[in-house]
Amino acid sequence: AQYYLQSDMLLWHTFAYYHILAMLNCLCTLWFINCTAKGRTAGWLAENLHKTLQSSDPAIRLWEYRDLWVDLSHMMQQLGKAYSGMYGMYCILILLTTIVASYGCLTEILDHGLSFKEAGLFLISFYCLTLLYIICNEAHYASQKMGPEFRERLLNVNLGVVDIRTRQEVIMFLTAIDKNPPIMNLN
Repeated sequence: AQYYLQSDMLLWHTFAYYHILAMLNCLCTLWFINCTAKGRTAGWLAENLHKTLQSSDPAIRLWEYRDLWVDLSHMMQQLGKAYSGMYGMYCILILLTTIVASYGCLTEILDHGLSFKEAGLFLISFYCLTLLYIICNEAHYASQKMGPEFRERLLNVNLGVVDIRTRQEVIMFLTAIDKNPPIMNLN
């Protein structure tokens, strides 16, 4: 975009920006894949939970699912801790780029009116805000699938029709969810 927007910039000067764009896109894609995988795994686990409750001995399977859920919740928390420095700086970089590009766009519009240069700056701001939205939305999606949606499925179990061991496992499962909240954040 800068090649077309700045008359003194040669095409080969744009090669300096390709690795930055690749890094921004790859980091966002990595976060998207990790969060989506955690959310889908939690969804599949919740679907199989209802099938398990209709089986002959659901208490043992609920115990196994509870262990799986605790492991998945721990992995989700560790993912945020492991990537905290890198994605913390990534979010700051995206936010600062958005602020600078928006400021540049507004000052150019006020000084010189609308042109292709302002469109490029607006495009950069929109691109950075899209990356930030993807990161925040996917972390929220994974946290929702693991926490409130999973808890809601357990709360919808009719405890009056299951045996005592299954009832205890459901209660222990709900306690595990309360004590290990699956919150995806950058500590």
